Amino acid sequence: MPPGSYSKSIPGLNLVEMARHKEFAWCCGAGGGVRETNPEYAQWTATERVKEAQESGAAALVTACPGCENLLGAVNQDSNQVIKVQDIVDLLAQSVL
Repeated sequence: MPPGSYSKSIPGLNLVEMARHKEFAWCCGAGGGVRETNPEYAQWTATERVKEAQESGAAALVTACPGCENLLGAVNQDSNQVIKVQDIVDLLAQSVL
């Protein structure tokens, strides 16, 4: 499948990339033991990613990583943000129901 065409596989989905994506993307801060060894840094990094997602105008921040979903969701909830954080599997399941 050509790059970018995967978003057309889910009817009604409009893929919106954040300003930093692909090779310039940031980790959310949950991976590689960062959250356990540097919790303040992980929190800051996740907060920045949630802000970037909101600035993109997207309705949801979708990830395939359970650690990302957990940390980004917690930051999102703690800061009363309005973007939905969800796993890619949940997004796919919604598309077939």
